[in-house]
Amino acid sequence: MATEVSRNDPTNITIPTHTNAWFYSEHGKALDILKLHPNWSIPQLKDDQVLIKVVAASLNPVDYKRMHALFKDTDPHLPVC
Repeated sequence: MATEVSRNDPTNITIPTHTNAWFYSEHGKALDILKLHPNWSIPQLKDDQVLIKVVAASLNPVDYKRMHALFKDTDPHLPVC
């Protein structure tokens, strides 16, 4: 799953086909509903797209609020996995 980049040849790049992903499909507390998918498919890249390797990420405040259904009346849709 790791992307290998040769320091001597920057054109020699292996693009991964899968990655890890955290997701949720119901409202509730993060400890109860967040799930780790260890083999999430990466979509095929188009010519005008790039793939960025993320080594750390955080949960945005609005995502935390959506997870806890604070916007349920105006934004009832959950992320789809």
